[in-house]
Amino acid sequence: MTSPARVWRAHVDAVEVCFVGRGGPVERDLAIRRAADRHLPVAWLEQRHSAVCVEAAGGCCGEGDALWTAEPELALCVATADCVPVALAGARGVAMIHAGWRGIVAGVVGRAARAVETRSPGARAWIGPAVGVCCYEVGGDVAAEVEAASGPGVVVAGNGQRPHLDLAAAVEYQLRGMGVASVERLGPCTRCSPDLLHSYRRDGAGAGRNLSYVWLRRAPARSRRSDGSVTLPARFTSPRSG
Repeated sequence: MTSPARVWRAHVDAVEVCFVGRGGPVERDLAIRRAADRHLPVAWLEQRHSAVCVEAAGGCCGEGDALWTAEPELALCVATADCVPVALAGARGVAMIHAGWRGIVAGVVGRAARAVETRSPGARAWIGPAVGVCCYEVGGDVAAEVEAASGPGVVVAGNGQRPHLDLAAAVEYQLRGMGVASVERLGPCTRCSPDLLHSYRRDGAGAGRNLSYVWLRRAPARSRRSDGSVTLPARFTSPRSG
């Protein structure tokens, strides 16, 4: 008997967010169907640790590390095994970001934020399960690059000679710098959670992938302003398994 997928969810009016860990289907369309209890077309990328942000259509949208759309009922998906998955909602639509340290330095978070216009009231972000500062030991050069691209406090002294890096904090610094006032973190450290999440640092080349999704439900007319943007009142669900 297959164990249930580990799922962390959030929603704000028309915006739906879903982070899927171990126990679910590995196929993107099947994983979202089980998590959302309905079929949704899925868009994804050939991820390259870049700063490329692509406007999504159904299926594979080429190379890049962030997708955005204003189309309802199109699920944007990234796959991670320790990197940071970020769902983003702004005035123009939603985005899903794959943010490793290289993407953070390259500016993928800012590219996606500009695409959906986060310098507007109501912009929100959700940071999904990623490797925690407890487990992410890096070289001093990598730590310095990420700190320069984000802010102080993302580098922490480890027990050994090498520093530890807080990738989620670095992403949050960049999001807030792009005008995102509300940033929610969902899920534990990937490496510390073998029963819940896949982790490359823990499992090596054989590691599976966690799947992260964001999509826009078809909103009622009262939820859309005259310019077509989406009203985003605060209303969240709790993370759960299922």
